[in-house]
Amino acid sequence: MKPLIKYRGGKSKEIPQITAHIPQFKGKYIEPFFGGGALYFHLEPKRAIINDVNSKLMDFYNGVQSYYPKLRTELDAVQTQYEANRRDFDALKAQHPTERVEDKNEVAT
Repeated sequence: MKPLIKYRGGKSKEIPQITAHIPQFKGKYIEPFFGGGALYFHLEPKRAIINDVNSKLMDFYNGVQSYYPKLRTELDAVQTQYEANRRDFDALKAQHPTERVEDKNEVAT
């Protein structure tokens, strides 16, 4: 699984080099500097403790854990809407490839 968010200092790009140095383990995975959690999500441990000094980041992950079914439903709805908007945009852009295409769903700021 990929990390849910990008985080400064993330290890995503280093995982191929890091994993060669991680011993096989059956115990509890402990991550004191979680950040985006790239290594955690790559390893997918069955038992784990995660932590980070950034309390808002930990609140985010606690919210994901506590409200996952609702979050999944909401994210699925966003994905469905995005895909529909993208199909409409691609079809319109194919008709007018050299022109700026108006986004009918654009929110005025």
